[in-house]
Amino acid sequence: MNHFKLIGATLLAWQLLVSQVAYASERIIISGSNITEIVFALGAGGQVVGADKTSTSPKQAKAIAVLGHPSNLSVEGILSLSPTLYISDDKYLNRRLNSQLEQANVKTLILKQAINIADLKQQISLIALTLGKSQEGIVLINQLEKELNELKELKKSIKKPQKAIFLYGKNSLLIAGQKTPVDRLLAMAGIINPASFEGVKPMTPESIIIINPDLIITVDKALAGKGQKGRERFFGIPAIGATPAGKNQRITTIPISHTNLGINTPKTAKKLFMEVYGTPE
Repeated sequence: MNHFKLIGATLLAWQLLVSQVAYASERIIISGSNITEIVFALGAGGQVVGADKTSTSPKQAKAIAVLGHPSNLSVEGILSLSPTLYISDDKYLNRRLNSQLEQANVKTLILKQAINIADLKQQISLIALTLGKSQEGIVLINQLEKELNELKELKKSIKKPQKAIFLYGKNSLLIAGQKTPVDRLLAMAGIINPASFEGVKPMTPESIIIINPDLIITVDKALAGKGQKGRERFFGIPAIGATPAGKNQRITTIPISHTNLGINTPKTAKKLFMEVYGTPE
């Protein structure tokens, strides 16, 4: 009996070792900055051979962000990196690309886009399972829960909620409304999003007057390296200049890679909370 137990234990250990080697030998391609952050947080960043150009976080990912935008990836560019596994979400679902990769014997893991925390946890769990890092996935989810609970405690100290709008866009400015990833970020930070519509809409003078924000939030690239000129793009608009945000010249930024719901959303929300409300007494 003991002999059979020993053989069984040895066989199990061997199977686990083979599985670990198999997982570790994966050559991973990632599409989506939020997916990239999860893979690196699970400790599998060393297996990533390529990612889309939005995958700039963490810093180690910049060197492998050699592919195009998630909406316009080419199968040739991906296959040139000899991948064995392709991970993405369905925000920019490309069935033809996925089919071509599968025909080339590249495994594909296409996840549901995270629009809430439950979706995000599912992404973490499925990626962790696929990479043989289930325990690391549990640790990451627990850390996420801890950060969310810290935010809940911080928000109890808010005496006067502030209103902020998220403006972005290369040529014309857009406003992020309700049920967008940024809207959920603001809610985490205890900041009111006064844009009553759902989704994203172009900014108009009338909409700014109605919204009347206390603060403007944009992406880091909108102000990076432009000094006062970057701020003038916003505060130079008369309608914005007439709001509390314009009168007090209140503007802050978040990383462009954090405009999607991801594992760094609570950290970004905490940063916003501190900038808007300060450290609780």
